[in-house]
Amino acid sequence: MAVKSSGTLSFNTDIVGEFNGSVPHSLSEYYRNGSFVTSNNTNVPTSGAISFSDFYGASAEVTLPLGSAINGQSQLKEITASSYISSGGILRIPSSLWVWSDNTSVAALTIDIPCTIINEGKIIGKGGAGGARSNGGAGGHAIKINSGVSGVTIQNLSGAYIAGGGGGGGGRESGGERGNRGGGGGGAGGGAGGMGTYLNVTNVAAGSGGALNASGSNGSRTNSADGSTASAGLGGGAGGGGGSADSTGSGHGAGGGGGGGRILPGVGGGSSVPTTISTPTGANGGSAGSAGGENQGGGASGGGGGWGAAGGDSYDRSGGAGGKAISGSSSLSNSGTIYGATS
Repeated sequence: MAVKSSGTLSFNTDIVGEFNGSVPHSLSEYYRNGSFVTSNNTNVPTSGAISFSDFYGASAEVTLPLGSAINGQSQLKEITASSYISSGGILRIPSSLWVWSDNTSVAALTIDIPCTIINEGKIIGKGGAGGARSNGGAGGHAIKINSGVSGVTIQNLSGAYIAGGGGGGGGRESGGERGNRGGGGGGAGGGAGGMGTYLNVTNVAAGSGGALNASGSNGSRTNSADGSTASAGLGGGAGGGGGSADSTGSGHGAGGGGGGGRILPGVGGGSSVPTTISTPTGANGGSAGSAGGENQGGGASGGGGGWGAAGGDSYDRSGGAGGKAISGSSSLSNSGTIYGATS
């Protein structure tokens, strides 16, 4: 709530009440771009003479700018709260904005100061990669509150999303007829599928993660009978499908996992093999909030997890953990949608 735009101002009620500050208070605490008054308050000086009237209409709230578009979606990538507001300030994320990450080790939004976050948009973590003869990767967090930071309030408003990345599906490591093993599906949030293994030697292409508001791509599958290729793990709007592998029939083969998408809420991808070749197929990817499917048969692999959910296991490798919606302690109110843990 901004300082009133006319009339008599009270130092404690209007200025301190809006911007907080340190006791004992003095007006010199409140220069613009100092510890408390943010850069959006252009009438407040940065040094020199300062008066109550400089604060008419001033506000501790900053609305994030709409960044450049990806796939038609306004976005900001891997941001930090203190880059936009001062301690005790309010940061508003507008409804048309995606705040996202492309790194499972870096949250979409890192909170490093006491502040209030008002989310009307979409804050999403990065999806974990599907396993390639290995465990699936863990999904990344949507919001991370740094250790030691207290006094954080998060309001997730109606129509808004906070979603941790889905975990990648486990990729079958051993077994499988003739060394054919599928790759795990990628987790929701753009996790790449895991490569399949064909005849113990050749890697079979996996699906890539989806762009903002787009599904991941399909993995590829090779048939040993004639060398033909087809789709294997199917890309999902959320978790990608696990890669397939055949253990019977004249045409043995293996497929890469499908990529995870960045659609909210999103539907998980399935798995496909040519109709002339026998199954088992890989497991389905998880839809929003749901774990990826598990696959215990043949050399097939687990599906990628939906938003904030774990990837599915294969016979001998585990799916990755889902990323948190919020990592760290906050006062949370939610009338929107949250996928993933909140502490």
